[in-house]
Amino acid sequence: MYHTLTPWLSLAVAVLICGFAIWKGDRWARFVAIVYLSGWIATPFVIIRDPISPEWGIMAVDIVVMALLVWASLRARRLWSLFAAACQMMAVASHIVSIIDLRIYIATVILGLTVLSYGVLIALLVATLSAVRARRVSDDRNRDARA
Repeated sequence: MYHTLTPWLSLAVAVLICGFAIWKGDRWARFVAIVYLSGWIATPFVIIRDPISPEWGIMAVDIVVMALLVWASLRARRLWSLFAAACQMMAVASHIVSIIDLRIYIATVILGLTVLSYGVLIALLVATLSAVRARRVSDDRNRDARA
């Protein structure tokens, strides 16, 4: 899986955004970041080395991540969490479609999964920036109330 530079760059972006979310995000952004990074870490351990067979292990990891993101979305009730869960649902659907229809090129599936993973990361970045902004506004209000 990590034979080219592209997955390493994607991992670096994921680590930066998830690290920022863990450092500065609210409770749900931290939860989603930890779940998402755990999925990235688990993926290399479940890869099937046969290029013809479907990646059942990766699909299983993506299903677990999807279930946790859907749960977080239902609990957090925020738009960014809904977008993140929807992107992860589409990633799982991409796995299923590639298994059902073997005429789909694997490069197309990989590109789709990459774009969808960036969708989750963008939602997480928006969530973290919103939490930072909300904290700043709250601190300003508290400072004004004391003055």
